[in-house]
Amino acid sequence: MFDDEPDINDWFEVALGAAMITMGLHQLFNPGGLFEVGVMQWLGAAVVALGFILLGHGIKDMLLKEVRSSIIRLDMDDGSSIDYGLIRDVLLHPDKYQQLLYDAYEMAYADGILTEDERNELGALARVLQVPERSAARMATRAAIESALEDNHVSEAEMDLIVGAARPLGLSDKQLARIVEALQDHDLDSEERAMLDEMLATIPDEEEE
Repeated sequence: MFDDEPDINDWFEVALGAAMITMGLHQLFNPGGLFEVGVMQWLGAAVVALGFILLGHGIKDMLLKEVRSSIIRLDMDDGSSIDYGLIRDVLLHPDKYQQLLYDAYEMAYADGILTEDERNELGALARVLQVPERSAARMATRAAIESALEDNHVSEAEMDLIVGAARPLGLSDKQLARIVEALQDHDLDSEERAMLDEMLATIPDEEEE
């Protein structure tokens, strides 16, 4: 997988270094008769030193290559790793993550348009977080009203949700028609803002469910 992995040269250096250390130690304690005892012991010590140098160099190269390959593996895994711990926590404690759904609704309505893809993604997120359909609808309505109040503009998607939120409030058909008429110009005046503020106050927060 990597050109920088330990190869036969590294293993040869390690093996040769270990062999030289063994032979050098043998000459130190059991000097041969080729030269005087003192000379043989000095030669043995030199062989031991060279053996340690070769052994250390081989081990150093192998460690460096292992570290480099580990760094490469980590870099490769960063972009595609899956946090299974987070998934497990979401499945076990979905109520703690419902704010994610509300934040997602706010982002979706920020441009005043709710596309079909955004609607499908929000629905999938609600199912993963086990948010009841009614609670998800209330979050969507709150996000729509907040978006409308923030930019003083009501998109078609926001208007549909706002009108839908007004129905359970016990308003008459005439009052609902008045709301629709007030929002049809897609711009909010002070009276319409006050009306939406009042509606927003009647929609409970997620933790009040």
